[in-house]
Amino acid sequence: MNDRSGINAENLRAGYGTEDIVKAVSCTFPEGTFTGIIGPNGSGKTTLLRAFSRVIPSSGILELNGKAVTEYSLPELGMALGFVPQDEGRPFSYTVMQVVLMARYARTSRFAALGPEDFARCHNALDDTGIAHLADRSIRTLSGGEWQRVLIARALAQDTKVLLLDEPTSHLDLSHQSEILSLMSSLAGSGSTIIGVFHDLNLAALYCDRLIMVRQGHLVADGTPAHVLTPERIREVYGADVVSSVHPVTGKTFLMPVSNPGGTNVPDPSRIILVISGGGSGSDLLHLLSRRGYPVAAGILATTDTDYLTARALQIPCEEVPPFSRIPEQSLAAFREALDRVERIILSMHPVGPGNLPVLTMLREADPSRIIIHLPDGREVSSYDFTRGAASAVIQDLHDAGAHCTGTFNGILELLSTPPGAPGSTRSMQQ
Repeated sequence: MNDRSGINAENLRAGYGTEDIVKAVSCTFPEGTFTGIIGPNGSGKTTLLRAFSRVIPSSGILELNGKAVTEYSLPELGMALGFVPQDEGRPFSYTVMQVVLMARYARTSRFAALGPEDFARCHNALDDTGIAHLADRSIRTLSGGEWQRVLIARALAQDTKVLLLDEPTSHLDLSHQSEILSLMSSLAGSGSTIIGVFHDLNLAALYCDRLIMVRQGHLVADGTPAHVLTPERIREVYGADVVSSVHPVTGKTFLMPVSNPGGTNVPDPSRIILVISGGGSGSDLLHLLSRRGYPVAAGILATTDTDYLTARALQIPCEEVPPFSRIPEQSLAAFREALDRVERIILSMHPVGPGNLPVLTMLREADPSRIIIHLPDGREVSSYDFTRGAASAVIQDLHDAGAHCTGTFNGILELLSTPPGAPGSTRSMQQ
């Protein structure tokens, strides 16, 4: 035991069953820091976070505030560390306030009632996350973004000095992303230890003062965003070519994809693979397919979307639309024509709201045997649904009609290697 604050890990190993996903990772997270964990899909980011919170067992040295994590009782751990998962089931019709109040029971003696100070802290947490108006609402009626803010509010109500967040902004719009991450930065500035898993590298660079990058379960870089996010390292770890620069407004490191010179030929429209994505969900996939030599087109993308920037950099055609506005009818008409021409359609699951629901609905008109749904392992369709079930219903209809579903890029490549309609690896949808 020692007097270190925050989290300390040495030669940490963790995984599921007999397989280690995190392999001999050593890192320290002192108080007063906001650290982002980044890396490609399947690199061990979430596994590392779950090991820190004792959700999964681990070996090696893992200490919280100088004390081995295994020596904490569950109530003690609940008073020292808060954990916000990507998503969580909602089997009961609790109200929002009831869920947030659950965070306070670790601080009360057995069978004791919560006091006024507990209710006050929960009301503050709801205010901080912008959902005070939802206090009496059933959690089953919430959108994915609203539910995510409830989970963050519950963690805040624990009043812990260490807070772990697994992709905390994956369901949030731009405004709420900024609010939540600014709040995390403020907490770190007040002495808390904040650790978050990020998929969006530019978002991590904007708000985190430190990044650690993992690949295949190993830590490969640790330092400031400027130190970690170099073009050479991004190419090595992500297989993507980028330019690193300083944003003229924020002064923070900013990445931009660069063009692939080999992707300039005009492909036969009947051989094109159409990737439907948004919110950065398709960037890695567009890079992968381009590198493999597939003729690719992107769907309807707002000009502020990371996927749009990737498509432009790779010279991949797409139907561009203004951000934060209704999709024009001519863009929907062009998209409908594209559905008829292309050979395969890959739906990379991304947040769906009323604005882009017509794009998803239009897929019902396409041959389902040509559709591949990429739903990352561990995620549920409902976590992307901001339409109160309409988007989930469309996805289920597509799957029931014969669309394939896979959780990995290797699964996508395997399905693309077989003719449309031929048997291929697939999995059941997680609603």
